[in-house]
Amino acid sequence: MHYHRPNWLRRLILVATLLVGLGVIVLITTDLLQSTDRPEKAAPTTVVAKTKPATTKTAVKKGLSTVVKNQALDHYMTNLNFSGTVVVVREGRVMLRKGYGLRNREKKLPNEVATPYYIGSAQKAIIATAILQLQDAGKLKVDAPISTYLPNFPNGHNIKLRNFLTHTSGIVGHAETDDAITPTALVEDIEKRGIRSQPGRWRYLDSNYTVLAYLVEKISGQSLMSYLEKHIFKPAGIDSSGNYKTFDQVANHSTGYKIKNGQYTIPALPDLSQLFGCGNLYMTADDMYRFDHALMTDKLISKAARKDMLTAGSSSTYGMGFYVNPASYSNHGVLNGWNLVNNFSRSGGTYIVVMSNVQNGVKSLGKVASDIYGILDKPTTPASTKPATLSRR
Repeated sequence: MHYHRPNWLRRLILVATLLVGLGVIVLITTDLLQSTDRPEKAAPTTVVAKTKPATTKTAVKKGLSTVVKNQALDHYMTNLNFSGTVVVVREGRVMLRKGYGLRNREKKLPNEVATPYYIGSAQKAIIATAILQLQDAGKLKVDAPISTYLPNFPNGHNIKLRNFLTHTSGIVGHAETDDAITPTALVEDIEKRGIRSQPGRWRYLDSNYTVLAYLVEKISGQSLMSYLEKHIFKPAGIDSSGNYKTFDQVANHSTGYKIKNGQYTIPALPDLSQLFGCGNLYMTADDMYRFDHALMTDKLISKAARKDMLTAGSSSTYGMGFYVNPASYSNHGVLNGWNLVNNFSRSGGTYIVVMSNVQNGVKSLGKVASDIYGILDKPTTPASTKPATLSRR
């Protein structure tokens, strides 16, 4: 005999069955989501992605380990008594990524791969990139006169944006002080001080890039840092960089030193608002590499813009943010206590970033970069690297 359940009981059983099934689905889905977010186990050694810089949080975390694939490079930096971080990449393979010396000598804290440093004038290459991005977007022209954008600028009908980019503007420039100052006040002072010559003659001057950084804000309608974070840092996978306002808040930030009479001293810094657009950013060596790589792989500006950027604008060999060398491109940054050289070969096959928190610890970082190329090019380079015939690519 069949037992006929009342309708209300059948409905109750059906609802209970559905709820149990839904609960199982939720549990499975939750477990899958949690497993996706779990960090992977760290590999014994980690390298940058072969064809592009790291762009995800997981990849960025992986990029923080020490890598020594070329012992000769490591020995060279150690024998220099170098203090800082070095990243060397050739043909997509990390040859060296390591911190040396101390980031804080008083507390005896070591420099690490993840240690940030002030980059000084190397910031100019980032500002030049922003200007060229705005040109790619049709929002300005580098061959337009500055008066197009700043009507009251002295000699503004004759000075092109290109002249600011190549340090050939002929302006007198701002006299730096120790006082806090706004970007608007900086540009007003630059305008007030006028010109010293007609445009065309090269004279390296921070104020050129202060004007350009001010234009980035004026034309984009964003603060400089907001623009850089959205249009340069994010596309390049840069996530450990910022300006002077947050530097001391970074737990592992470096302290800058200068050797005087054989002693390590901490030099005084001006108010870094004075260096708007031309010297108050900080980066890790990884992030500087990522910027270079993104630039050379068309992630930031067009090929035409990059060609213009990396063409000498005068007999000085300075292009737009970079010096144009026979076999490579380079920039150099110094701030009281910090020093860096940033160099990559013309084809983008070799990248060298050397960041130091001892301003005069090494006589010439340019020579260090040259020596690194020489070590990479030696036929004794370990078999794990590409053949020496691929030198300076």
